[in-house]
Amino acid sequence: MRAKRLFCIALSLILCLTLCTPALAEGDLLFVAVNDSIPLTLTALPYESSSGIYVPYTVFDASPGGVIPAYNAQAQTFVLFTRQRRLVFDLAEGTVTDQDGNVKTVSTTFRGGMLYVPLVYCASFFSLKVSLLQSTSGYPILRFTTGSEVYDDSLFVEKAESLIQYRIDQMNAAEPSQPQSPAQPEPEKPEHSEQPEPEQTPATVYLAFTNAETMADNAALLEKSNLRGTFFLTAAELTADPSLARRLYAAGHILGVTVADDCENVSASLLEANDALCRALNTKTLFALLPAWQQEGITDFSVLTRPQEPVSAEFAVQQTNAPQLLIISQDASQTLSTLAAAGANIALLRETATLS
Repeated sequence: MRAKRLFCIALSLILCLTLCTPALAEGDLLFVAVNDSIPLTLTALPYESSSGIYVPYTVFDASPGGVIPAYNAQAQTFVLFTRQRRLVFDLAEGTVTDQDGNVKTVSTTFRGGMLYVPLVYCASFFSLKVSLLQSTSGYPILRFTTGSEVYDDSLFVEKAESLIQYRIDQMNAAEPSQPQSPAQPEPEKPEHSEQPEPEQTPATVYLAFTNAETMADNAALLEKSNLRGTFFLTAAELTADPSLARRLYAAGHILGVTVADDCENVSASLLEANDALCRALNTKTLFALLPAWQQEGITDFSVLTRPQEPVSAEFAVQQTNAPQLLIISQDASQTLSTLAAAGANIALLRETATLS
């Protein structure tokens, strides 16, 4: 009874805070803060209903308190988990199950194709505190705190303003103006003047890492670039070095399973890999990486198709019409350098990623 009353009090405080905050305008940016940093900026905004405050599930991409999200649109599930705790939302049934098997009725919803989840329920389950704030320049801030924060909310808003303004300036920056030269008489236009080529949009690239021997080094390269990746391991790799999975998971990377090219029983090997992952992390995955010829009869996983011919970084940055999947099993330094030089958008690979 006391726990229920504390939950209601926390919910009331969040609602009051939101009601005191000006309404969020369509098209605003949402800055997601964790303790004293702002690791994430979103264009999907929270909203208030009679059931409480709902937020886009992607706010948990900021990994507050080590909480990791996993959304599987095909299976209609959404999972939030840490090493010790887990919430599994059954979106079709409107229920949520914790790591002990307790089932509750908890509603989620979709707005504009985006999954929204109840903020207070999710945050309180993982002992996170939440504040809905507003920057000095008027942008909403969703702040998760774990008890390790240095600044209170008011001082955090003051300290974060320069970073927020810097990001806004970057997004709104216009093309640099060219210095004006003395007026020259306009040349006669030819009858068929050539139209300037439209500016090319940057390519979108997803990275999938295989080969446990190179994963630690590649994870370090990603950290230097402030990126996260998706790592696929076999049962043998997970059994040989379970600490690797724990280190990758603790750094905020997504983990999936795969099998060797000469695997004779793919289904059994994937389940074996998932059991090994569970022993290492006390959690399992739905994400698997397989070539098309190994996918027959696989129903327990969300399977990502491994290209028959590997895609190079040089090829991927030229493909602006569709996202590309790069499988990286060796040192990733050259790949990351090529992507950075081309200004490619490196997106985090999830089960819901849309690939050509």
